[in-house]
Amino acid sequence: MLSEDEQIRAARFHFDEDRVRWIRAHSALRLILAKSVGAAPLELRFSLGPHGKPALMGAGGLEFSLSHSGSWAAVAVARNVPVGVDIERIRENVDMAALLRRLGEISVPETSQELYRAWTRREATSKAAGGALFDRWDHDFGVRELDAPHGYCASVALIG
Repeated sequence: MLSEDEQIRAARFHFDEDRVRWIRAHSALRLILAKSVGAAPLELRFSLGPHGKPALMGAGGLEFSLSHSGSWAAVAVARNVPVGVDIERIRENVDMAALLRRLGEISVPETSQELYRAWTRREATSKAAGGALFDRWDHDFGVRELDAPHGYCASVALIG
């Protein structure tokens, strides 16, 4: 299901578990996008934006975003509107409050669940904008938290 470049990238993972998860997420993305444009998964060609946001070449306005964390992945697909998605496994050993403060967030929540919700909202908007996490945007974002498996948080963002 993967291109030669993707196979090479997958082979770089040190741990088999991480490699398998990456392969599954990217294979699922190819299947979803192929169905959306009516092509075979291996016919899809991608380009990268200035900050690494992938785009499907010749997709006629199809936008997408992929995120994976732990055992789960999320894919968002939209027509003619930039989209971003993020899913994160809640890990108590990560100082998410410090990360959010570094990004300039002023009101930082206190609970792990709220911190990860804020993080996924920020990451999803960053992905939709195709920018770096530290960038600020003038876009009008629609951001929604998604139902996520226990121990995870997820959000999706659209511009406009």
